[in-house]
Order: sequence, then C-alpha cells, then structure tokens
Amino acid sequence: MVLVIIGILASIAAQKMITAAQEAEIAAEDTSIETMRANLINNYSFELVSGVAPEFADNPFDNLNNVPYGYDRRQNNKPLGIVQTNDTWVFVQGANGGNSTAEETETTVIDSSTTGFIYHQRKDGTVVKWPYSSGNGIIGAKEIERTSPLKQKQDREKIERGEIIEGQEIRELPGR
Repeated sequence: MVLVIIGILASIAAQKMITAAQEAEIAAEDTSIETMRANLINNYSFELVSGVAPEFADNPFDNLNNVPYGYDRRQNNKPLGIVQTNDTWVFVQGANGGNSTAEETETTVIDSSTTGFIYHQRKDGTVVKWPYSSGNGIIGAKEIERTSPLKQKQDREKIERGEIIEGQEIRELPGR
C-alpha cells in the first residue's frame, strides 16, 4: 500500500516538474522575442542619432549580443517538429506571409508587410512562429505552427480541468 502511494506521489511530482520546465521554456522564448524587439528599436535609434539613414535589420537576429541558444545563421528552413530540430531558432526570410493586421502584430500599425518569420521549435517538438517586417521592425504576435502530441495531450487535460491553455485569451468573468 505504501509503495502504491509513493508511486502516485512520484507520478504527480514528475508531471509538475515537466510542466514547470515547459513553462520556463515558454518564458525564455518570450524573453528572447522581447530582446529582439528592443534590439531592433535600439539599433534604429542609434543609426538615427548618428546621422545615418536608419533601417531595420533584414534578419531580426542580426546585431544581437547574445542570440538565443539553438540559433544557426546558416539554417533557413523552418523546423519540422522532429527530434533532430528540437530547441532550434530559425529566421526564414522571404516567407510569403502577406500583410498583417494591427491585431496580428499587437501594435497600432494598420497594415504591415511580412518579410519573413521567426521560428522556434521547443524541446517537446512544438513549433511556434512570429511574423517579422523589416520595413517597420515589427515582430508580430506568436502563432503556434505545429503542436506536439505531448502538448496536445496536456492541453486537452487542462481544458478538462477548466484551465487556460497557451494561445487562449483570458476572458473577463460576467459581472466584473
């Protein structure tokens, strides 16, 4: 009986550790994107103050002091969600993304032309992407390109428990 209880507690603890690791990876991913956004603005501002005609970088990874772990400048194909490309960052330039709305870019810019996509494949195989416009330096909102089977299972379990999953908006409770 004691072994059964210990086994149940161990399985619960293991799941909590996996969830914590995934949440830490998502937080690091969001921080990397915010760093790129700040870097784009800083470099543009520096050029403007220096009297040089300012331009946003064609590749948002350019001029970063510390590129995210897993970024390889020579790689230009989006990750496929396979184990060999886990923990990979890629910029695919010229990806035909068309135009992005203000909602998609999370800005007040009404129409932004996408010149490429930033991709990140997480350790669980989930692939996320952000549209990028080198014309105005906007990195748009995160989109989930491919969800790993593990994440799909975890998301189903969260929904069953009434929890919010990644990409889902938090809605106000009625009467608030």
